[in-house]
Amino acid sequence: MEYARHVAGLGEARHAEYGGDPAAALIVPVACAVPGRAPGAPALSGALRVTLAPESLAARVLGTTEIVEEHFCNYELRRDAHERLAAAGLALTGFGPDGEARVVEIRGHPFYVATLFLPQRSSRPGAPHPLVVAWLRAAAAGRPVRDAG
Repeated sequence: MEYARHVAGLGEARHAEYGGDPAAALIVPVACAVPGRAPGAPALSGALRVTLAPESLAARVLGTTEIVEEHFCNYELRRDAHERLAAAGLALTGFGPDGEARVVEIRGHPFYVATLFLPQRSSRPGAPHPLVVAWLRAAAAGRPVRDAG
């Protein structure tokens, strides 16, 4: 949200979950709920297909442009804000079947990949999700650990 407010010039940007003017919401309820989801599950839940832009960091890390990932959410990025956010430098690089933004990145940043899906849900002991590993490697490369003493 801070990116939208300060970089994209959307000072009024907000999350629909917290009320206020619906026209100002940048994060809105999921437009199309997944049919057959478990009772009480979020509107967007389960393993869903995401198409990644070939030049994206996410595609390079995952080695493919077609993935199926676990989602567990009720909100998504407002579709009519896609162009304005892209013009401000936020790269929308992963999409659901109907063009819904599922992955965003900031090009040139050491590692800024935000996903609507949850990589941690498919991580297992000894087999973390590739995006988690890539993030940890980027963090370790950027800030060496120092002694506390």
